[in-house]
Amino acid sequence: MRFSLKRLRLNTPQSLSLLIIPVLAALSFSIYSNTEPINATIDLSWPNCSDIPDQFFRSAVIGVTGGLDFHPNLCAGNEMTVASTYDIYSNTGNPGFPRIKQLGKKPLACHGLELVCYSFNYGYAAGRYARIQAQYAGLHATMWWLDVEAINSWTNSIAANRADIEGTALGIIGSGHHLLTVTIGIYSAINQWRAIVGNWYPGTALWLGTGDLSLEAAKSACVTASITGGPIVLTQYTVANLDYDYVCQNLSLRPLRLGLDENGLL
Repeated sequence: MRFSLKRLRLNTPQSLSLLIIPVLAALSFSIYSNTEPINATIDLSWPNCSDIPDQFFRSAVIGVTGGLDFHPNLCAGNEMTVASTYDIYSNTGNPGFPRIKQLGKKPLACHGLELVCYSFNYGYAAGRYARIQAQYAGLHATMWWLDVEAINSWTNSIAANRADIEGTALGIIGSGHHLLTVTIGIYSAINQWRAIVGNWYPGTALWLGTGDLSLEAAKSACVTASITGGPIVLTQYTVANLDYDYVCQNLSLRPLRLGLDENGLL
């Protein structure tokens, strides 16, 4: 992930009819070990594949995509074994036409150059891809974070970018008999979030990127104003080229349950 040292590289129209309903979250999938875990939370993804830590941690956040949507993190299955419990995160982005039209075939019926509509569908496809990658890697968690960073591709349309993120959430959650009960949270930094989606407060839990090397700075960030309007749960900082996360609060999170009134997908 990220804008930190690791990576150098809904006010959408009413036609989408999105519904956000809070429900209780379950505990993340656990891996049991006889090893006493280090009392710390780390996050790992494709940049760590060549040097996966040999320590065992209390908790982790594991990336299932490889820095971009529709790219896999090929070592996610190995990375999940270094922590007692873990959450999952996936990258997001919106490359605009023509790519979103090529990949954004459903669930909405889009026509012509309807940027917001195709953006939602593209996000939906990206979310489904991330969900499948997690299944391939053997990852199962009820907390998913959407990585929203300026370094990835985004359009100049705030409405289209928001629709993309909502579509990604729905793609992960699924529909019909394939529905997952998961919490959807947001990973981002203050300025990057504002640049991509403007003053949008979807109410989701927030994992805040501080861009800092200090644990004290991460602790202080817990009491800043939330850019999503939801609780700040994790704050990220970096030590010796590893991204760590300070746990601001442990609570029963309210997951996003996204539904489309049209066609009754959920």
